Amino acid sequence: MLRLQNIHKSFHRTPVLKGISITVQRGEVVAILGPSGSGKSTLLRCINFLERPNQGLIQLGDLVIDAEKVTKDEMIMIRRSTAMVFQNYHLFKNKTALENVMEGLLIVKKLEKAEAYQKSIQFLEKVGLAGRMDFYPSQLSGGQQQRVGIARALAMEPKVILFDEPTSALDPELVGEVLEVMKSLAGEGRTMIVVTHEMNFAREVASHVIFMDEGLIIEEGTAREVFEQTRMDRTKRFLQRIVK
Repeated sequence: MLRLQNIHKSFHRTPVLKGISITVQRGEVVAILGPSGSGKSTLLRCINFLERPNQGLIQLGDLVIDAEKVTKDEMIMIRRSTAMVFQNYHLFKNKTALENVMEGLLIVKKLEKAEAYQKSIQFLEKVGLAGRMDFYPSQLSGGQQQRVGIARALAMEPKVILFDEPTSALDPELVGEVLEVMKSLAGEGRTMIVVTHEMNFAREVASHVIFMDEGLIIEEGTAREVFEQTRMDRTKRFLQRIVK
């Protein structure tokens, strides 16, 4: 279980998150929606301290962290329990798909090379890249690169996987292959928090949907509640523009 309580974050005295509180149960898929600049990606990055919140509590399992007093060891602990899938892949260009997945297992998990090799193969096969393991990022499509990123995240065996607009950098015809992998992971009961503009994915896959605007949660509930029984005018306006 992941709980965020009263998370605040400012950049150069400009508030970006204004007291966000969320609870994510094990096995849930939470979709975070909202316009650009609403704080969605910042919130995701605050969970694993890629951005340090100015205030608030983060609880993941038995680990409880006060953002104002967080230690280096606590940050390491939460990063080992979470994994991020970035919108621009963040792969090492001089390493093959297999080597990209192995890197975290060798450096962070401290696995022996043979074990890291076998695990990396397993997770690349899982995302449908059995025939692309020895390819470099420049030899892979955007969708394939993102699937390497997902395999890399899975290999770390995190409690929560964080997806930061994982399809936003893809050509439209490549979006589907990434979403299918994500749907498969959701079907396995993986705990996922997904910042996305893919409304159909949020509607079909998410167990909980959050709509953010200007650093606040405006509305949240089940996909049915947010998409079909919308209560807030701001949410309605957003959905009317986005949902086809």
